[in-house]
Amino acid sequence: MKNLSQPSSPNGLSRRTLLTALPVAGLLAQAGEAAAAAGSDSGFSFSGTFIDAAFTHPFGRVARAAAAAHVEARSREVTRVWPVVNQRDEAVAQFAKLINAPKEAIAVVPSTMEGENLVGQALQLGARRGVITDALHYDASLVLYGEARKRGVPVSVVKPRGVMIDLDDIERAITPQTRLIAISLVSSTTGYLHDLKRLCDLAHSRGVLVYADIIQAAGAVPIDVQASGVDFCCAGTYKWLMGDFGTAFLYVRPDRLEMLRRVQVGWRQVADGPEEHFLPFQKPGPALGAYNMRPDTSGVFEVSSPAYGPLAIAAATIGDILSQGVENIATARQPLIDRLQEALPGLGFQPLTPRGPSPIAAFAYRDAAAKLRAPLRAADVKISLYEHRIRVSPSVYNSMGEIERLIDVLARAVRS
Repeated sequence: MKNLSQPSSPNGLSRRTLLTALPVAGLLAQAGEAAAAAGSDSGFSFSGTFIDAAFTHPFGRVARAAAAAHVEARSREVTRVWPVVNQRDEAVAQFAKLINAPKEAIAVVPSTMEGENLVGQALQLGARRGVITDALHYDASLVLYGEARKRGVPVSVVKPRGVMIDLDDIERAITPQTRLIAISLVSSTTGYLHDLKRLCDLAHSRGVLVYADIIQAAGAVPIDVQASGVDFCCAGTYKWLMGDFGTAFLYVRPDRLEMLRRVQVGWRQVADGPEEHFLPFQKPGPALGAYNMRPDTSGVFEVSSPAYGPLAIAAATIGDILSQGVENIATARQPLIDRLQEALPGLGFQPLTPRGPSPIAAFAYRDAAAKLRAPLRAADVKISLYEHRIRVSPSVYNSMGEIERLIDVLARAVRS
């Protein structure tokens, strides 16, 4: 599943490749055109046509201002106790609103992949606690469960039927050893959007828990964790949340916390203590004094100082997304997705994404990277290119004119 439009990472996995490793000129979209088409200042300023938010979202004005304010504060507020006085809590509160969760149910972790690893470890997956996933889950997650299988964890990977994951196939894969079903709510491979509530209803009826990677969904499509009943989900901030690399939010349904084992320990988990009994003027006592751990999700999963800079940016960008409304963002994007799905099949591109509200439109095309890379680069149009697949993911800065430009470039490329 390697994205051939990006440099290869040592492990061949594409999603976590840093944007800063790439030439900026060929990556970023013509936001000025999008802003003019929308009749307003979009707040994004870059050159070229960038229709690849599923790879990473560029900074807009809100993100840039938040980053600058954080740098200024770190430069000047030298007496601030940064581990205590920072924007972590604001960022968590904003994300909680976005997915309709209590803020106490959310922990800050370094990345989406870290969150999924931690959930599996906390559930103590093993020979009697297996996993079901599907082939449209994130590629590194599939490797995660492939490695778990080597350690004796029962793992079943459900293949799609056409462009869909059939819930009947997931149900047939459930055994008495199944503990967790792990999926991407929106597949980074094809854009397939799971019906999360139906999946959770099925899983819970069989005594199985559900983890959802929501990095390609949060900020792009409406999410309500309470309505869906999902047990765990996680999202980094550098895609549709319009933020930076280095931080993610892990949600745990409150009534599931008691099922989890704390697998890492650090100061962020400690509510108070430990008491000291070894320095001058302290009362006598044991070398390790009394202490209490936090009872919420952060008390299980947060370890030490998080990435305060990306959290400051996330607090601002998620707040801006909330003010726009995710539903409004999705509604404005849908005509762009519809146009792609109408035009590209006639050019020989095989649709991989079911019609619907997914922010991604993916298509199979033989030798896509080899045939399309040069024409797209010459036109300064950036999408995700793979060996036999393309992925297009417009965001708030894109216009119908840019979609038509992409269609024109692809049409000329396939007819040449």
